[in-house]
Amino acid sequence: MKKHSLIFFLCLLLLQAPLYAQPGAQPPLDLSARQTTSLIFPYPILSVDRGSGDILAQVPEQTANVLQVKGAREHFPNTNLTVITKDGKLYSFPVRYASAPAATLLSLDSLTPTEASVLLPGGRLHDAELDNISRQLAQDARFYHGIKARTGGMRFALEGLYSKGNTLVYRLVLHNASSLPFELEAVRFATKDRRQARRAASQEVELQPYYAWGTQDASIEAGASQVFFFALERFPLGRGKEQVIELYERKGSRHLSLRLRDRHLVRACSLLFE
Repeated sequence: MKKHSLIFFLCLLLLQAPLYAQPGAQPPLDLSARQTTSLIFPYPILSVDRGSGDILAQVPEQTANVLQVKGAREHFPNTNLTVITKDGKLYSFPVRYASAPAATLLSLDSLTPTEASVLLPGGRLHDAELDNISRQLAQDARFYHGIKARTGGMRFALEGLYSKGNTLVYRLVLHNASSLPFELEAVRFATKDRRQARRAASQEVELQPYYAWGTQDASIEAGASQVFFFALERFPLGRGKEQVIELYERKGSRHLSLRLRDRHLVRACSLLFE
């Protein structure tokens, strides 16, 4: 009887060992009620879930990848914190109270054992995947011809359209052949009626890209070019509709517009890499 009890006890220890002896497991996040701890993530934050109201958390204005956390009261019981970022990663932190945390600034730019991948709504690609795609296709040879616009020495063209899963990736190139720099204000996507009756209301639906590359502080000097990438969820245009891509100059009048139809969208090149 004692022999069987000993074997059972050893088996129980072996089964429970992985729970208590995980190599490199995420150490607890120490939080104080008197100090703020800042967590810096490699990508913007999508959602934050606090295990209890004993954790205070906020994303500061003018930032997207910084989370500030602290304890709501002293000596709160152990809890946890879960964060999902736009690169499709889920971070899980065990949280405990500490009157004086050893660190109040944590950079999470490397993978941790408690990360997990998540699926974004609509089968969208993650920002990390799109960053990689943009870097690889930045110097890609043009395979779209004829979809372009010119004004005031500026040339705006769709030079690539790619698809992967439920995502369309647009490669747009703006070339400045004028003698003045061009300051980008915005790039806008919308669907419109191709033909509009004189007294009929225009049916226009704005499309919101969920990813943009190359648009931050975009200033195109004279003689220079800029490549942009945008990602949108795949969508049907519908009969009598067209997609319009509009580019606006800041404090200027050099606005350019591209028009696409279904026959252009179905020619999107399938991406085989990540």
